[in-house]
This record gives sequence, structure tokens and C-alpha cells, in this order.
Amino acid sequence: MFSLFHIFFLVSILIATGLLIYFFRNCSNKTMKIIVLVIWLLLVLMEIGKQIIRSNQNGYFYYRWDEFPYQFCETPLYVLPILLINKNKKFQNILISFLATYVMFAGFAILLLPFTGFNWSVFLNIRNMLSHGFQFMVGAFLFAWNRKNMNIKNFLYGGIVFLICVAIAITFNSIVDPLTENWVNMFFLNPKYPTTLLIMKSIQPHVHWIIFDLLYIVFFTIIAFITLVVEHLVWYFCTLIENKSRKA
Repeated sequence: MFSLFHIFFLVSILIATGLLIYFFRNCSNKTMKIIVLVIWLLLVLMEIGKQIIRSNQNGYFYYRWDEFPYQFCETPLYVLPILLINKNKKFQNILISFLATYVMFAGFAILLLPFTGFNWSVFLNIRNMLSHGFQFMVGAFLFAWNRKNMNIKNFLYGGIVFLICVAIAITFNSIVDPLTENWVNMFFLNPKYPTTLLIMKSIQPHVHWIIFDLLYIVFFTIIAFITLVVEHLVWYFCTLIENKSRKA
């Protein structure tokens, strides 16, 4: 069941996202980057708080490499700064396509799953809802802002960004996990440990890890493409409703 805590944050994030899109969907490139900067700074501050708490759970400092901020839902920490400093329009479209499909879906999926990521810490619970909420918010906002360039071509290029992120996660797992005593499982792609991802967890025990990684990529890409289609449909119907209300 959904708790009141979960419902409150879910509804608040949806309303805030709608208002952000309504008032800033046609803003300038400079304003867009200011909004992205604010969201990124909030994500960074919350992540710092998470790292401090996770590393001091037993009364002394011990860095947990399994909590290193490179799960898929934390990729905005690295991609958003690139978007901010980038001045190339084509590359901007590619980064936005990645953020508005792959990343936005991942954030929204966590928001919809009751108790996902919840634990003993009030701060961490709030942080989990807000960080995934901002992830969804920035993706939805960037789609609306860059809607005219959200096409198949840019989506496919955005898929390359996803592949790079996956490659980094696999490399990180293979290097850091053997060197630490932690459960290092970035993107849940470390073959030593069971994945917790829906659907994928029933596949992992039956296939080689290379096949599993390929299926992981295909699965997420299909979901990301569906997200793109849904976004265009939602935008179409919202625009239709808005135009009819203006004529009334």
C-alpha cells in the first residue's frame, strides 16, 4: 500500500513538475540552464548528506563503496553538469533526449513503487523521494522545453549516452568490487550479486552475464522509447485541451 508519506511526496512532485512545465516550457536557453543548475545543486547537496549518513552508521567513519553515487538514478549528477557547460546545440539535444527518456522513466518508476528505497533514516527517506522526484521533474521539463527536437534520431544518439553509462558501471564493478569488502553493484550489473530489478531478476539466474547485460540494455531502451511515445501523446492531449479552453 501507499503510505501517506509516499502519496504526499508523489502528489507534490507531480504538481511542482506541472507548474514548472506550464510556466517555463518556452523559456530561454539561459533560463533553462538556471533551472537545471538549481536542480543539480539540490541533488548534489542531498547526495552529500546521504554519503555522510551512510558512512557513519556504526559510530565511526567507514566509506561504503556500495553506496558510491553511480546507480542509474544518480547519472543526472554527472550528465547535468555536462549539459550546463555544453554549447553545442546538437549535443544538447542528445543529452536532453537521454535525460527525458531513460532517466525520467527510472525516476518515475521509483516514485510509483511504494516503500522502494525506504529505510530507518527520515532524511534518507525524504532524500530518496526528492532525488527521484527531481530526476523525473528535470526529465519532464527538458522534454517540454525541447519538445521540437525530441525525435527518433536524437533518441538513438541518447541511447549511446546510455551505453556509455552502462560501460562505466560495468568497469566500476569489475575494478572496485574486488578491491573492497563492499557489495559493489552499480546499475545492478555485477554478475556476482543478484539483481533486484523487476523482470530482470527472473532472467539473471538462467543466462550468462554478457547475455544478461545485453538484455538489460535492450529492456531499458524499449522502456525509454515507450516513455518518449507517451510523452508526445501526453503533450499532444494537453495542448489540445489547452487550445480548446482558450477558444471556449
